[in-house]
Amino acid sequence: MKELHETNPFKKPFGSLNELIDNITAVLGCPVTIEDANHRLLAYSSHEDGTDSARVGTIISQRVPEKVINRLWKEKVIPRLMQTETALRIPTIEEIGLRDRVAISIRKNQEVLGYIWAVDEQKKLSAEQLSLLKDAAGAATPLLLKLHLQRKRKKENYQDFFWQLLMGHYQSNEEIQQQFYELQITMPAQFAVLVFRFEQEITGKVEEQITYLIATSQKITNHFLIVMENELILIASPHPSQPDEKVFKEFISYFIMEMDNRFSIRGIKGSSGTIYHSFDRAETSYQQALKVLKLKEQFPEDLQKVFHYHQLGIFQYLDAILKEKKTSPYEHPAITKLENYDRLHNTNFLETLEVFVQHDSNAHEAARLLFVHVNTLNYRLKRIREIGDLDLKNAYEKMAVLVDLKIRRLQ
Repeated sequence: MKELHETNPFKKPFGSLNELIDNITAVLGCPVTIEDANHRLLAYSSHEDGTDSARVGTIISQRVPEKVINRLWKEKVIPRLMQTETALRIPTIEEIGLRDRVAISIRKNQEVLGYIWAVDEQKKLSAEQLSLLKDAAGAATPLLLKLHLQRKRKKENYQDFFWQLLMGHYQSNEEIQQQFYELQITMPAQFAVLVFRFEQEITGKVEEQITYLIATSQKITNHFLIVMENELILIASPHPSQPDEKVFKEFISYFIMEMDNRFSIRGIKGSSGTIYHSFDRAETSYQQALKVLKLKEQFPEDLQKVFHYHQLGIFQYLDAILKEKKTSPYEHPAITKLENYDRLHNTNFLETLEVFVQHDSNAHEAARLLFVHVNTLNYRLKRIREIGDLDLKNAYEKMAVLVDLKIRRLQ
């Protein structure tokens, strides 16, 4: 075997990844797969009937299952693969159907292009064979570089189209369909625009981490991705297994959490516009997502758990109401009465009213948030009715007061 390593059976040009993987399997005598950096399956060898479910799932879906990726991150396997050029032995993890493996990263200098995985459950690979696996990774590098370049060119071709969609450049859906056809991109049946705002400018390295997380999450189907300074913009569809639009809310929370957990990037804010079935509404969905982010900055406490445009509720209309108030100034008189009373008597009736109305007139919840007993709150509400001449059983009047209080913050 040592003599075999010295001659390096992989020190020759390979026409394809399939040709390379056949050679690796012949030399090592075990099933092998090659993935790209985002764990999409590129090539695989045959295996016996008794192979593990992780390998079967990867071949069927043409990508490593999300639960496998998440567990490998949790076990620090993927971070170690990213940081070393040598092969790693991964012991069995029964919960995700993963039996004994050996893996190595395929890299160009410090950039990880992909991975080679070898199942050595039946017969453990020797130290010499592990060295051969490193030689095989070297042989895979030019093939993955070529694939990487092809994908980069394709991305450059569709980015102009992406921006034109977001800016409302196209006059009809037929014109948009023609562009999809010319770029050889499948037109999804439905989509929404998602926007993520980072605290710092997104570097090339961070963009790679973003692409990795989106590709491996398998929660949404991403069609377009673009980075502009500190903003990440996606056009995406719900994953076929989760067709409901609530998946976007879940994905935004997941993305923000995992960018912190895996890459220590914090302070990200995310939003989603409405799902549409016609791409001539892409600009609308984009503007909705931007509006959510803008309002989250203006009302961070009120909208802390809001990610989707339809979750904004009355906040959707604050700009229009503010515009109307500039031409016809008016504010519910109860606000001024309570404000003056609070100033003269050192009370906080106006705050109490806002918290009470904002939480669906739930006295127990409002009392908890104000750190007072519910009896104290009921006394305050009685005085608010008297001072402000306010009908707290009138939902429309209460909503008008709440809107006026929110408008104050915009002013």
